[in-house]
Amino acid sequence: MRRLFNSARELWTRHPVALGVVATFGLSLLLRWLFLQAVPDRNWPFSIFFYGDSRFFHTYALDWARERPSQATLPYHPPLFPWALGLLYRVLGEPQGSAYPYKLVLAVLNSATVALTWAWWRKVLGTGWSLLAAALFASSFGWLVLSTTYSNEVLYALFLSATCALMLQHRAGPTWTGAALLGAVMGLGSLTRAEHLYLWPFLLAWAWLYRGKTPLPALAVRWGAAVLVSALVMAPWAVHNARVLRDINARTPGLEPLPELAPVTVYGPINFAMANHAGATGGFTPDSVNRLGQEGNLDVANPAQRRLLLHGYAEGLAWIREHPADAARLCVAKLDRWLDGLGLGFGASNVPSGLSGNRAPVDLFVPEGAWLKWPLLLLLLAGAALSLLPPWRAFALFTAVVLHRALITLAFFGYTRGLLAIFPALLPLLLLPLIALAARRPSLAPRLPAFAAAALLLLWVEAGALALGAPRGFMASGSTDSASGKLIQDDWVRIWPR
Repeated sequence: MRRLFNSARELWTRHPVALGVVATFGLSLLLRWLFLQAVPDRNWPFSIFFYGDSRFFHTYALDWARERPSQATLPYHPPLFPWALGLLYRVLGEPQGSAYPYKLVLAVLNSATVALTWAWWRKVLGTGWSLLAAALFASSFGWLVLSTTYSNEVLYALFLSATCALMLQHRAGPTWTGAALLGAVMGLGSLTRAEHLYLWPFLLAWAWLYRGKTPLPALAVRWGAAVLVSALVMAPWAVHNARVLRDINARTPGLEPLPELAPVTVYGPINFAMANHAGATGGFTPDSVNRLGQEGNLDVANPAQRRLLLHGYAEGLAWIREHPADAARLCVAKLDRWLDGLGLGFGASNVPSGLSGNRAPVDLFVPEGAWLKWPLLLLLLAGAALSLLPPWRAFALFTAVVLHRALITLAFFGYTRGLLAIFPALLPLLLLPLIALAARRPSLAPRLPAFAAAALLLLWVEAGALALGAPRGFMASGSTDSASGKLIQDDWVRIWPR
């Protein structure tokens, strides 16, 4: 036994990164597989805890896999995730009554994201704290749900992680290869979540802090090359969108034409209008569009809806100017919804927050006992403040990412899943105050993260025990369809264990 232990320690000493990547990937995938065994929805194309845009993703992917020609439709959703899902349908075959194989592939993808993220976290956090961060990422209940259902956050987290890794590697200025890789990753991330494109100013501002003695013209050329590559990655889709919008304008000659330049989507103006009006709640509320007719469907031939597609920013800003107090309260509500992501717990049972709660439209389940978000919010604010100090300046990159997402949230909708999507940047900031405190006690510094990570492994034991039994049952209530009597999945749904 001692010889085996010594061999393992020698192997770790020789290949720490490779073994760490394998271990974090394997443990992450194991927990996701165990989680799927214990839920009753593993064969459904969505989750009890998250419905989101799964119906759209499935339909789009099916059409793409079948190469089914369709009339040009408004480019409302970013295309990359449904393309990836369509590719899965081509490789594995179309769904035959079960979405389990595709969910398992998404679990593999997210497990790879955890492993990749740990690899670069190790350089920033150190081995012990990075292992704790990886254990928190792997065991996050929110990510157990998102990584085992049709959600584009699965793909987006990978690109955000790669973006942070490349920025840290090339903080003093990218090489030509680094600029090309960063541009490609930024382009792909933008085709997954359109707001990723607007992360560029925040990244460049952080890079300015690390410019060192590199001549400014050389930096400008290389960062400019990275931005150009991202534009080239998005160019084919932008050309497609221009063709589609030109066709739509030709079919509706009596209406004001839509602009043909749309690098990713056209949803910016109409989403801004839906997010900022008298009836807005802070989350996704399409009521302002539904009242305009077409039975809740977006129709470019509807003059009132067309106006929001064109002038949604102006209408939203006009309401904000006229009702500043209401707009301020709405901003607080948006941030509160977003920060609910901190209230989600860990493991298959969402410890300590529990499995009773509510699922907002197009968003993730939020437990009733969401008290956890308040102490974590204090840690986040402390970490952001520490990142501005010289010893922790590298963490300012993560503060920039969180600030970018907070501003997007204030402008549009407060999504709980929006906070989970930035986990690669969020977790280092949450751990930074603890790292700073532990640094004052050198004897405690390596032990604290090791003990915490070991304690989290109990969540794997619990998931294994749950997987051995019958899938857990859940009850749900909410508004129902008048014809079928079924729950309206795009509305509020209350969930609790049976």
